Amino acid sequence: MKLIIIHAHIKVKPDCRLDFLERTKELVKQSQAEEGNISYKLYEDTEDSNTFVMVEEWKDEDAVAYHFETPHFKDFGKLSEELLQEPPHVIKYDAAPQ
Repeated sequence: MKLIIIHAHIKVKPDCRLDFLERTKELVKQSQAEEGNISYKLYEDTEDSNTFVMVEEWKDEDAVAYHFETPHFKDFGKLSEELLQEPPHVIKYDAAPQ
């Protein structure tokens, strides 16, 4: 079994920053409650304004696949089109569980 780590780099339109942060709260909360989630957190870049990274840890590929089908993830995808400067840059890592 491989642990899955995802870094989603997000650039938010400057005038949408507060709206993005408010709407992201529900995504984070519901994603953290998913059975296969180990960690799900949003961090802001201190050097690049309105740039964030969502750092996610999942127990396996099945947990990631389930997450991608949840209403909260799909809703976030729809709203991100209006709030983001560009599509998120997503990097996925396979890691051995410790």
